[in-house]
Amino acid sequence: MNYLTRFRPLILAVPLLLAGCQSTMQRIADCKVGDWTAIGHKDGVQGEPSDYAERKDFCDDHADDKKPAAIGAEAQYLAGWAQGNWDLWSQLGQQDGGKGLQPQYDAHVASDDVRKHKTPVNRPAYDAGWAIGNSEYWKGLGKRSGTEGQPLSAQKDAARARAAGMQLRFDEAAYTDGWQIGNRTFWQDAGYTDARNGTPDSAFRDRAANARSAGVQVQEEAYRAAWNGEIVNYWRNLGTQDAVSGKDFAIRSKEARAKGLKIFESEYRQAWEARLTDYWRQAGADDGYGKPFMLDDRIANASRNGVFVIAATRDLYTAAWDAQNAKYCMPENAFERGRSNSGMAVEVCRGELRNQLKHAYLSGQDYEVAAAKYRQAVDDVNEISGRLNDARHRLDRLLREIRSNLEAKDRVVNDDTRRQDSRREQERRDLIDYIRQLERQLDDARRWVERHEQQMQRLRREIY
Repeated sequence: MNYLTRFRPLILAVPLLLAGCQSTMQRIADCKVGDWTAIGHKDGVQGEPSDYAERKDFCDDHADDKKPAAIGAEAQYLAGWAQGNWDLWSQLGQQDGGKGLQPQYDAHVASDDVRKHKTPVNRPAYDAGWAIGNSEYWKGLGKRSGTEGQPLSAQKDAARARAAGMQLRFDEAAYTDGWQIGNRTFWQDAGYTDARNGTPDSAFRDRAANARSAGVQVQEEAYRAAWNGEIVNYWRNLGTQDAVSGKDFAIRSKEARAKGLKIFESEYRQAWEARLTDYWRQAGADDGYGKPFMLDDRIANASRNGVFVIAATRDLYTAAWDAQNAKYCMPENAFERGRSNSGMAVEVCRGELRNQLKHAYLSGQDYEVAAAKYRQAVDDVNEISGRLNDARHRLDRLLREIRSNLEAKDRVVNDDTRRQDSRREQERRDLIDYIRQLERQLDDARRWVERHEQQMQRLRREIY
């Protein structure tokens, strides 16, 4: 049943049982490819009954070239379907077995999906998959016990008793295999931990003695391989830490010899040097942005600060300081600092730049004043525009009322109506005057917006 194993990745995309009917678009795409083995496999793994005739009719209707199926297509379809159906039931069994469950074949057979799709059942496939899953289950438990440093014999007996209580098949070979893998991981972890903590590999003797007394298998090769691989990183990490904590190789090598720890001087010194390179470069960058050149002070205080001076210290610090000082002493930066009123140490900049930077800083402050006025002017424009629109709406409404009254055929003319007309006319004139006043105010406000905006542009432009 393994002659179509190239299709097995398709199984991983299938849910616990059925993914439902394939979409029409996918079915058409399969027809165009014309791989009848793959078409049959998809039907089988989707839980569909074998139906070559229906699939052939569909492909005949939808294939671009309208060519009939190739000779042997039915046999290919049936072979693919058989493999797909096997894979479906095998996967179900493998999932159940992997969870430490007893076989659930009858429950799957009675499921709604199987009845709905009339999925052909396959007990041998399910049982084969369940056996695989069951082995994986016990292998996983054995691996866990081995990784925890538990003895094989006692843990295996406990697992067997547990299986008997669950009326579950116990795979002793799988459990033992998993335990061996876990036991190797246990010793690898021990070697890694000892090396990372700077513990000499001679500690293995005590670990091995304790393991043997507990009935745990000893894997010295796994321990030593892990320890030897990590001890180099221990010395690198140590060099990195010591570079900025006041310790050096002389101190560390003395400590290492005292406890019998293997020494890696080259790796230590490389990491130590790299950390100090980063330190002095960063110190120059930190000072360069708004602070004076303080290398001599930093060198004088290096021992107090727990750092070391190396041959490249002056070059590293100076290059970083120069680069950051150039960024700091730019008119754009002075302008932005003036805007935020955060202060500007122009005295750290070159003498020929200082007046320009002072001007740029003051321009930034003036820019913010102009910006505040600009925002207020914009608010004034919006507020006046709102009042003007309201007044115009009121005038339009009043004019409609006046027109309506004048055009009314049954309108009575008397003292009351004349007084009413007089009031409306006065209101009309007042509104017109009010609108003209607002229009003048709006023009003034807009001019102020333009003036402030031009001032802001000028201030930004003239920093150079």
